[in-house]
Amino acid sequence: MDRRELGRRAEDEVALLLARRGFEIVARNVRMQRGEIDLVARLGDRLWFVETKCRARADVGPPHRAVDARKRAACFAAAREYVLANGHRGDWGFLVASVIADGRSTNITLLRRVIGPAG
Repeated sequence: MDRRELGRRAEDEVALLLARRGFEIVARNVRMQRGEIDLVARLGDRLWFVETKCRARADVGPPHRAVDARKRAACFAAAREYVLANGHRGDWGFLVASVIADGRSTNITLLRRVIGPAG
């Protein structure tokens, strides 16, 4: 399986996990001028912007370490653009889905950060 397929499958697994936890998946693979958002989910009045990082092996380190300062800045800019374009006035935040899919099992860890209203 190539990297693109692995990433797509990881996003599918994360979307299923979020749905089981009560999130509504609002959008997938949203392209904004400032970057791409893997998943947009809603839980209550809060929007969550999800960045999914996946590895096929656990021994190379946790996938979420690939979300460096540059990637975080791009995610924030794209999310803010989405919030403003869609008139969302409530809280919003980020989830980084750190996925290890080694062919036998899939392990997903979610890391959160809440942001205030988009004002």
